[in-house]
Amino acid sequence: MYALEFLKKYIYNSLAGTGLARGLQQGSTYIVVVTGILSSKSMEGYPAGYLSDCPGYENEVVITQKSLRYLTLTVVGEGNGYSAKKRKYSYFEINKLIKDPYIDIRKKTLLYVGGYMDIPVYPFAVFIAPIYKRLGYNVMLLDTSHFTIMEYPLAVIYVRAAAKRVAEMLANLTTVGLDPKKLEMVGLSLGGHTMSFIAKNYKNITGQKVSRLTGLDPAGPCFRNLGPEQRLDQSDADFVDVVSTNIDWYGMATPMGHVNYYVNGGEYQPGDILWIPCNIICSHVRAYTIWLAALQNPNSFIAIKCDTIQDARNKNCYDRVPQETNVLGLKTDKNKTGFYFLATHNNFPYYLGEKGLKKENEFFSSHMKEIVDNDSMVL
Repeated sequence: MYALEFLKKYIYNSLAGTGLARGLQQGSTYIVVVTGILSSKSMEGYPAGYLSDCPGYENEVVITQKSLRYLTLTVVGEGNGYSAKKRKYSYFEINKLIKDPYIDIRKKTLLYVGGYMDIPVYPFAVFIAPIYKRLGYNVMLLDTSHFTIMEYPLAVIYVRAAAKRVAEMLANLTTVGLDPKKLEMVGLSLGGHTMSFIAKNYKNITGQKVSRLTGLDPAGPCFRNLGPEQRLDQSDADFVDVVSTNIDWYGMATPMGHVNYYVNGGEYQPGDILWIPCNIICSHVRAYTIWLAALQNPNSFIAIKCDTIQDARNKNCYDRVPQETNVLGLKTDKNKTGFYFLATHNNFPYYLGEKGLKKENEFFSSHMKEIVDNDSMVL
C-alpha cells in the first residue's frame, strides 16, 4: 500500500514538474493529464556528426619511391574543360615544371586539391581550372588518387603523408621562383584538409606561409573532433576562408578560417526543385558550385555577420545591430573575420545579391510566406 502510494506520488511530481504534463491532486488521488511534449535542444541533444572519429591517424606512414611516381601536379594550359592542354609532372620531375610554357611565375598560382577519390580528369578539377585561367592565374591540379582510392579512414591517414611530399615539391619550386605570397589553394571536402597538411609542411620546410587557402565544405568525417594541428586551421596560411554547406554530415561546423560562411545555415541546401531536398552529397558539393558561381559573379554573394554559429544555423543574423556584411569569393574583405550567414537561391548561379540581406527573401521563408498569404485555401 505504501509502495503504491509512493509510486503514484513520484509519477505525479516527475511529470508535473517537467512541463510534460500537468498534475491535479484530489485528496489521496493523483491525476496526471498528459498535454504533449515540449521539445528542446537540451532534450533532443545536438548532432554528433557522421563518422566524427577515426582511430589510427597518428600511425606512421611510409611512402615508397614507387608510390611517389603517382603523386603528380598537372599544369593546365589554354582551352576549356576537357579540351584544355595539360602537362603532368611527377614528384621526381618537379624541377621541370617551372619551365612549363603555361607557367608564368609573375602571376598568381592556383593549386586545386580534390577530395576523396577525386582525380584531375573528373569534373571538379576540369571546370574550376579554366575559370581561374581566365582570371589570370597559373593553374595546377594535384593528383593524390593513389593515396585516396581506398576505404575512407585509410585515405585520411595516407593523404597526410602524401601532403608532406607535395609540400616538398612546392618547396623545390620556391627555390626556382615560385612565390608563396602568390600561391593559393582550393580544397574540396577531404582536399580541404589535404591542402592544410601541405601548407603546414610547406611552412615547416621554408619558414613561409602560402597566401590563401579556401576550404569548400572541408570533410567532417574523421576530422570533426580533432585539433587545429590535425585539420584545416586559420594558422595554415596568411588567409583562410571556408564555405560550409553540409556541416553535420560530410562537412563540419568548426570555424576553421578567418572568414567562415555558413550557406543557408550550413546544415543543408535547398534543392533545385522546390521542396525536393538537396540530399547529403548534393548539399556537400554545393560549396563547390557556389564557389564557381562566386568566381564568375564576384560581387553578388553578400553574407551577413553572425554572433555565433548557432545563430547562423538558425538564420538569426538578419537583425544583428549593426548589420555587417562580407562578400564570398576572391573579393572577400580579409579584415572582416568571423562567422557569416549566406542566403542563396536554389538554382545556379544561386546568388541573391542585396536581396539576401533581408529575411523575407530567405529561400524557405519567402516560399512559406507565399503559401500562408493565400487568402483562399480551399481543397
